Amino acid sequence: MRMFIAALLSAAALLPSLAHATAPPSDPADASASVPAVNMPSAFAGYQPYRDQKAPTWQALNRAVTSAPAMKGMSHGNPPASSSNANYDEHSAKHGGPAK
Repeated sequence: MRMFIAALLSAAALLPSLAHATAPPSDPADASASVPAVNMPSAFAGYQPYRDQKAPTWQALNRAVTSAPAMKGMSHGNPPASSSNANYDEHSAKHGGPAK
């Protein structure tokens, strides 16, 4: 313990001699004080302005949509006869009548 305290005291005694000599800070109110140059890259250095792309006219878009082939297999007509009507009739027959 005594060795530790002795090492701390000797380090504290040598600390001022180990510190590098620095100039005292200049007065902030002094207008003639020298200021180090600061080089900062601009935040807008790589900026590229937005440009709209050439868009087709509405007539060209309409022609593209109307000339596209319809989806095969899609029919908007009546469903086949053996589909949901037959299933509904079988289901309602099990319950003995229409819903009330």
